[in-house]
Amino acid sequence: MESPTLWLTLLLFPFSRHALNPKSFILFSPYIIHYFHRTVVYPLRLLRSSSSSPNKNGLPISIAAMAFAFNLLNAYIQARYVSHYKNDYEGQWFWWRFIVGSVIFLTGMWINIPSDRTLARLKKENCGVYVIPRGGLFEFVSFPTYFREVVEWFGWGVMTWSWPGIGFFLYTCSNLIPRAHASHVWYNDKFRDEYPKSRKAVIPFVF
Repeated sequence: MESPTLWLTLLLFPFSRHALNPKSFILFSPYIIHYFHRTVVYPLRLLRSSSSSPNKNGLPISIAAMAFAFNLLNAYIQARYVSHYKNDYEGQWFWWRFIVGSVIFLTGMWINIPSDRTLARLKKENCGVYVIPRGGLFEFVSFPTYFREVVEWFGWGVMTWSWPGIGFFLYTCSNLIPRAHASHVWYNDKFRDEYPKSRKAVIPFVF
């Protein structure tokens, strides 16, 4: 579903205005690293962790098709902007925005690593049965992986300092925060008194 973020980028960059500008490659590298992990590394980790699980339910094809279409469109917008339309690579604020945005982006990635490991481990140990995750950021929110996405794409918006970047961040919030809230309510209904009452849905101490 997320593969267009890799192959479409490789198709667009060589024919763009900033194809030979190293700053465009540097700016786009966090985006590529994120989606290489999501498209290649994470699915392989899930495959390994679920090899002994009897739960073989797949994703509905309609949802997969919509996700593919969104990633195709978004990959085009982000890659095309960075590789062709961005016009402030020589501006005095480029590196400051990139550094600040990268720190935010890497913070999101750092949040994700232990969270993904915890979920993969629980899925393997419990054969796909839902349990209450414990430890790390799970002590504060039900969905640290969603929180990670929000943090990362806010950093991306700062790095690119653009409407496409900010638009992607706002879309991520509008998509993941309601999903996190609905699933948080489901967890509370399922586990009732067992579920930590102080745990928020997606943003620590806030929501």
